[in-house]
Amino acid sequence: MLDSTASMVCKVCANEKGNTIFQTKEMMFGFKEPFNYIQCASCGLVQLESIPANMAKYYPTDYYSYATKEATGFSFKNWRQGIAYQHFFGRPNLLGALVSIFSSKPPVWMKKKYLTLSSKILDVGAGSGKLLLEMNRGGFKNLMGSDPFLSNDIHYQCGVSILKKDFFDIAETFDFIMFHHSFEHMDAPEKVVQHIYKLLNKGSYALIRIPVADSSSFKKYGANWVNLDPPRHFFLHTTQSMQLLANKVGLNLTDIIYDSNQFQFYGSELYLKDFSLDSYNKGEHPDLFSKKQMRAFRAEAHRLNKIQEGDWACFYLYKP
Repeated sequence: MLDSTASMVCKVCANEKGNTIFQTKEMMFGFKEPFNYIQCASCGLVQLESIPANMAKYYPTDYYSYATKEATGFSFKNWRQGIAYQHFFGRPNLLGALVSIFSSKPPVWMKKKYLTLSSKILDVGAGSGKLLLEMNRGGFKNLMGSDPFLSNDIHYQCGVSILKKDFFDIAETFDFIMFHHSFEHMDAPEKVVQHIYKLLNKGSYALIRIPVADSSSFKKYGANWVNLDPPRHFFLHTTQSMQLLANKVGLNLTDIIYDSNQFQFYGSELYLKDFSLDSYNKGEHPDLFSKKQMRAFRAEAHRLNKIQEGDWACFYLYKP
């Protein structure tokens, strides 16, 4: 995978000795443009060598996080999800307990010790707000999102607002700030965590949920690892690089939860075969993976999460 030595300085630990460079290509939409990444020999951070001038090209209008709409009628799925969230976060009842056990558990990142139904929550890189709408149905009411790539602000009737705004332009404070696969899309990670510290209320948490470069899948697939996602992912962090960032700004890294899934395998296998993710999602390769193989991918993802080698992780940062 690695083919030469780079002098580029790591943007987290400032190491410039022994860093390596490798080339990969854009495969989500099948542009297949080449991009170089630098891997730090010290903290393991993987960073994009040069950010394209026109990043909007890589976030077209059909980009997955921008497609959602507010539910206006009854939906059994939405009702079931709302009952489960309400039961878990302070309104316990028998029906909610049964729903939580058998169908709609809250996601693993959503922990009672980090947020409550009354928490003032900011979702950075919220897209069109699918997650915040789900949380609103579950009883969370003080919700706001931001995303600089939106065409305009979105104000839903339920009270959820998604602002076309850069994170650094937000000034109000919050009880819980979350980055669901958005932190890796942002330049200057140290400045980002500094702003997190500024916006967090004392005694509150931030969640940074990202793909990680010290994972089994990156070691296995290298330049074909689906979660490199060039050029949208500027940084692929490791546990060590995240700990360094937290320490620099006075945040405490209190917990790490791994929540990867089968995507790390079937996506990377697609790229090994030179197939774009977009073509697969449009049904162009329907027989590529059998149901048995997909079950095996899910089982392996579960195993890797248990041993802390999955390729998605949730980092919880506390402001004392």
